[in-house]
Amino acid sequence: MGGYRRSSRDGPASQYCAQCGTGLEGRMNYCPNCGAATDRSTAGPRRRTATAATRSDRGGRNADIETETSDRDRLEHRITRASREGWRLEHDFGDRAVMVRRTFGNAKEHLAVALVTVWFTMGIGNALWGAYRYFGDAERLILRADRVEGSEVERTRGDAAAGSGLHWRAVAGGCWLVAAIVAVIALEVAAAAATVVLVALAALFATLGASALPSVRRRLEGRHPIGANGRIRSVEERTVVAPDRPCAACADPVGRGLERIYRDECCALGVPLTISEGRNYYCRACANAEGTGAGERTATESAAAGEPDRDPESEHA
Repeated sequence: MGGYRRSSRDGPASQYCAQCGTGLEGRMNYCPNCGAATDRSTAGPRRRTATAATRSDRGGRNADIETETSDRDRLEHRITRASREGWRLEHDFGDRAVMVRRTFGNAKEHLAVALVTVWFTMGIGNALWGAYRYFGDAERLILRADRVEGSEVERTRGDAAAGSGLHWRAVAGGCWLVAAIVAVIALEVAAAAATVVLVALAALFATLGASALPSVRRRLEGRHPIGANGRIRSVEERTVVAPDRPCAACADPVGRGLERIYRDECCALGVPLTISEGRNYYCRACANAEGTGAGERTATESAAAGEPDRDPESEHA
């Protein structure tokens, strides 16, 4: 075996080769006479390799910690910025946060409600509308550390949606105003037949006004068969392009992938009265991988509809 030996009699500096007995200097890794390797030549690289591996692992862990810290700092900054704009933190899931903003309605909405209902409710209609806006129609926003926000396209779409909602609320207010006028006329008419017709007409306009509200329109558009009553769970899938969202399975950017929507609804005569939904996004690779096991998944999809792979982004209506 190659190596070197040290003589205790000659002191710590006296070393010689175990193969041929040639004297060795303290820093020699190989014997100059026979070329045999000393113990230091093999032990040194092992120590250096182990040290390098330890430093590499430590560096990787530090990099992961720094990444998580920077993502968390970015998310907290967005939470703070949203709080200054009137949003309140509702849920904090670590990698994302759900913000909520509750209002009692703006002046235009309450003015429209007052024009229709103040004649026979003495302001109770405005109180009910304010309660509905605060508890049933609160705005929600999902913040992520890696999500790009505030783009001009998103702001334009938000303004267009807000304008459309205000338009339909104005239509509803007009219908209710006509219904109130017809109801007042019906009370003044003495003929019973005319009263029945006018009351039916007032009820028709009131129903049309209610159906024009954006929240009611959404429920009517998502209605089920008229025989559907009680709690109904469903899963909907559609293709999306979302480069700024992480995949629920592998955490890579989704790009052109799949959106899966989980809904839990309470229905009466097919119309959803309450809606709770969550969404997961999958990249094309993960969606195709799931597609290969579609037969097995179909058998258990209905039972697992409320338990997605990852906590979905919850939205309540």
